[in-house]
Amino acid sequence: MNNYYLKIADIKIHVKSPFKINIGIESKSFISNEKDEDILLEYIEIEKPLNIKGTLVYDNTVKFYKTDNGFIHELHPSPNLDAYAWIIPKNKYYYEVKYLAGREKSIDYSRNIIEIMNIEQVLNSYNTFLLHSSFIKWKDKAILFTAPSGTGKSTQADLWEKYENAEIINGDRSGIRKMDGKWTAYGLPIAGSSGIYKNKKAEISHIIVLKQGKENKLTQLSPREAFIKLYSETLVHTWDKEFQENIINMITDVVQNVRIYQYECLPDKSAVEFLKKQVIIDNEIGNNNNN
Repeated sequence: MNNYYLKIADIKIHVKSPFKINIGIESKSFISNEKDEDILLEYIEIEKPLNIKGTLVYDNTVKFYKTDNGFIHELHPSPNLDAYAWIIPKNKYYYEVKYLAGREKSIDYSRNIIEIMNIEQVLNSYNTFLLHSSFIKWKDKAILFTAPSGTGKSTQADLWEKYENAEIINGDRSGIRKMDGKWTAYGLPIAGSSGIYKNKKAEISHIIVLKQGKENKLTQLSPREAFIKLYSETLVHTWDKEFQENIINMITDVVQNVRIYQYECLPDKSAVEFLKKQVIIDNEIGNNNNN
């Protein structure tokens, strides 16, 4: 039996597999030396396909079924081809992955672990959510740029790296979790096309909702406005009431405790300088309030 240990958003994941898993570049920094676990993911070979008794609530290459024992999902090479693996959450801490004999090559890559576990579900069970955002670390704090694809998240992150020596932790996704009373951003082993996925974390200083503009204009959002913007950039299982309610509760807390601005900005150095002034002002006010 092969054993692998990962740490994602401070969640310790133990993977047991009868076959060797190929560790991809996006997963290497998430491999942990800690032989400990919050979650056990165990691969089990079977000879015959499973017959899932439940209601189909999501239909694609991954199909989700609502059953008496929770949500089970099955993997398909394409929507019209037969399934080859089934993920059964026995409880919050233990997941079985039953796969057809001979289909190891379909699930022997480390990225498959994230897909198999349905990482947003795992994060949700530990009061963490996934925000579509570029995550930079500047002066030991996280600034998150969020917006629909093509709005300039990567551009702004790159500008901060170039002009302020900020570190880009993830170019497309951030894990958001409240730790020790503070909302914290985590790098994840998924990052869209950016290819940047570091296993680092930082307390969130600001969340910046980007909007393309002809000048640099910063508007602090009300909690209601911020909630709408963040919810639209969060992956939500709308068929899972508990999942959805937990997301709503977490985002409600975030918008009440983190500074969130809408930023209409230019794709140049001036955008960095303009936002930097506000970030410094806000952080100085915050520090003064703590004294």
